Amino acid sequence: MELKTKFNIGDNVIGISLYSKEVFVSCPTCDGMGEITIKDKKFECPDCYGQCGNTEYKQKEWNTADEEGIMSGYNNVIKIDIDITKEETRIRYLLGRKYSKSYCGTLWDENDLFENVEDAELECSRRNEELE
Repeated sequence: MELKTKFNIGDNVIGISLYSKEVFVSCPTCDGMGEITIKDKKFECPDCYGQCGNTEYKQKEWNTADEEGIMSGYNNVIKIDIDITKEETRIRYLLGRKYSKSYCGTLWDENDLFENVEDAELECSRRNEELE
């Protein structure tokens, strides 16, 4: 049996990932101050409990994984994992540091890895259009 893979051991790759981004929203009641003043007395804001606002999450979107530091140096193929069943053949890549001798890193699906940033960004744009 011969299987063709998109990448080889040692290849440097760019991954894409679907995740939501955190956005801090200031509390409208205390204008982000964490406290309110009533008759010259300061009180903890009853809506944000002194936290000045809260964290909300944007809609999930595809981004290159290196933008958020997810890959942070673990972007070389160090192992290829192939699962073959009756239904499908699944190819995944274990990414690690360039000269790593141990198999620690992150496992990525072949469809989420690209040779360069331009191709990764194009695929992110395509997938984000599908989300809308």
